[in-house]
Amino acid sequence: MRLSAGVPLPTVTANTDTSMKYIQEHFFHYRADDSTEILGKGKNIQSAEASLRWIGSI
Repeated sequence: MRLSAGVPLPTVTANTDTSMKYIQEHFFHYRADDSTEILGKGKNIQSAEASLRWIGSI
């Protein structure tokens, strides 16, 4: 939960007295829906309809 809340991994490992490798192997679960906003931050992302509008004009 702390990783999801944005607490840095080294802080979590220090507070739980475990290694970063252990936490990465057991608690890192990639969730695309959580990452989409972070990965797209600062980019001009258009909706799918706007991106594909040109197809209907042919």
